[in-house]
Amino acid sequence: MKGDNVKTRGLFKKMEVIKNIGLKSVLATTLVFLLTAAATGVGGYQLYKSTKESIELQGKVNAVQSAKELDNYLIVRKNTVVLAAHVVDDMIVEGKSNKEILDYITAESASIKKAIDKDYTGLYGWINGEYLDGVGWVPPEDFVPTERPWYQETMADQGDVSFITPYLDEHTGTVLTTIAKQLSDGVNVVALDVSLQRVQEITEDITRQSPDSFGLVLSKTGQVVAHSDRAELGKNYLDETGTLGAVLAEKLYHDGGRQFVVSFHGQKYMVYAERIEGDWQSLSLIHTEVFYRPLKIVLALLVLFTLLEAVIFISVIYTQSAKSLAITSAKEAQSANRAKSQFLSRMSHEIRTPINAIIGLNSIVLRDESISGHTREELEKVDTSAKHLLSIVNDILDMSRIESGRMTLKEEEFSFRELLDQVSVIIGGQCEEKGLRFICNRNGPLSERYIGDCLKIKQIIINILGNSVKFTDQPGTITFAVAQTAIENDKAVLCFTMKDTGIGMDKEFLPKLFDAFTQEDSGNTSRYHGSGLGMAITKRFVEMMGGTIQVESEKGAGTEFTVTIPLGLVQEAPNPEEQAEAAPSLSGLHLMIAEDQPLNAEILIDLLEMEEITTEWVENGKLAVDLFAQNDPGHFDAILMDMRMPVMDGLTAAREIRKLARPDAKTIPIIALTANAFEEDVKECLQAGMNAHLSKPVDIDLLKTTLGKTVSNPSPMESYHPAM
Repeated sequence: MKGDNVKTRGLFKKMEVIKNIGLKSVLATTLVFLLTAAATGVGGYQLYKSTKESIELQGKVNAVQSAKELDNYLIVRKNTVVLAAHVVDDMIVEGKSNKEILDYITAESASIKKAIDKDYTGLYGWINGEYLDGVGWVPPEDFVPTERPWYQETMADQGDVSFITPYLDEHTGTVLTTIAKQLSDGVNVVALDVSLQRVQEITEDITRQSPDSFGLVLSKTGQVVAHSDRAELGKNYLDETGTLGAVLAEKLYHDGGRQFVVSFHGQKYMVYAERIEGDWQSLSLIHTEVFYRPLKIVLALLVLFTLLEAVIFISVIYTQSAKSLAITSAKEAQSANRAKSQFLSRMSHEIRTPINAIIGLNSIVLRDESISGHTREELEKVDTSAKHLLSIVNDILDMSRIESGRMTLKEEEFSFRELLDQVSVIIGGQCEEKGLRFICNRNGPLSERYIGDCLKIKQIIINILGNSVKFTDQPGTITFAVAQTAIENDKAVLCFTMKDTGIGMDKEFLPKLFDAFTQEDSGNTSRYHGSGLGMAITKRFVEMMGGTIQVESEKGAGTEFTVTIPLGLVQEAPNPEEQAEAAPSLSGLHLMIAEDQPLNAEILIDLLEMEEITTEWVENGKLAVDLFAQNDPGHFDAILMDMRMPVMDGLTAAREIRKLARPDAKTIPIIALTANAFEEDVKECLQAGMNAHLSKPVDIDLLKTTLGKTVSNPSPMESYHPAM
């Protein structure tokens, strides 16, 4: 298949270019581009599917919960009327006088008002040609009960409990209705006036629980009984035209749908309807734009990276020029509910797996000594950008973990010089593309290595400097300075100063700067493509590390951030030559690779072959257990195990290997090599009997170091106990 690809490409590319770059580089770059495009499509589809499920779930829950509470409220009043009608019916049959009947409904009205509802208006009715009122109201002389809506609509319903057409009381702003029932003689009626203020309160309460939605209740004749927007109360949607209410009524009463989509003035809503007492309808409307915003953010990230790969692909194939394209900005995901957080967690493995292939293929190409210096420089930028994209994806996935308090910090030794170099490459590239001047100063003595969370420190710096680039126009300057200001409690305090000459901010806005989804000017969202999430993440990371962040800004004069972070000190490293002599040789090792993705396995095999390490590959955990059991002890020096695989996952496979009755079952090193990179994943691997956990994308140097430690010093898993 690779040969066919080269043949096809040869029809369009000059042979001199292929010869200069190298066939392996051409193939690897093509695979990187195609894999990125595929990841965009798969990731986008999965996100759309999960978002749609989230909308449907929230809409159904809101509609059902509202209908249940409304039914409970209305049924109590309906049953009051039914019971009273039944008693009065019996009294009429028994020949009781109207005075006795009035005494009953008066006593019943007082009892219910005291026990059930202080706003209860009392029973009344048309009995034996006379109007009887349970609270003693005396009607005016022109009052004709049989001409009132409560009597006439009840007569039309022929014995059923009637919910009379609601109306809006202009004095109280409350919607009122009457519940009435015709007695068995077909002439007499018992009725009850009902205030629907509580129905309004229930509707508002449900809506407050879901800020991205609104609810309403419609009578069977289209009148608004309750609405989260009180300005809509009393309207009749069947009489309106050109309004959202008219669109809803058309769908609900004419089409008869219970779940449908309506569009109005460019806005789209998912509508869920539940029938309640009185043949009324309880509706929940979900504004889909709020839910689809994270979809647009993640897809924008994937599309941006795809475009970056396309530019580099064309540059490598057609020219050896200095032109490059860097990722200019990244929208970060808004996570406000549990469904979106669960989706991001599931997508972690799906997104990190293709990024692993991108970085792995790029690493193989970089080992080809035949590529030109400029091609190497371009591919190194691919590597830097891919790793930066990985950090952005990680931050999006971790936003829900921050909010739930489950975010943890890593305490690892890292190269401070390498961190600063990576920042300079990313921010320097963005400044060069925009025509800005970038200045990076290292003030005073700095250690080569510190202990802390390198990835989050880099994200803090890039979030701030990225905003500086975004909000600074030509000719502008971005200044980045770092200094070690003190040593406290065996920790070095590093001070990062980031200054720009951009548009600046008003003093009044600064206290809101670190709030999520906040920007000073709402128009900036479309102009500068910001989600308003970066500064909130930045501040939380700084505070988790025990540091501080301060900002000074003036409108039109620029902004300056000062961040201080305490980092652990590293003991002086041994002489590099002595360290190299002490490091064990990995040449000649024979490993088993358990990996269900053929491309990932191929990349890993190629990387290990360059270190003179031989391998055998299996596609799932069951085959890994079988292959280990079929070979003699000592056949394999170590096992590299993926976590997620079909048939049998890596955790189960590790447990099964540790159970085998053979001398090397508890001593062979098993190293998790997986895209599942959360802290709980590391814990699960160790509990399953693995010796170490390495996350994808594959860091070959870290893998070699881990192999050197585990293979040269095998330790039996004496403390391992399989889960019961």
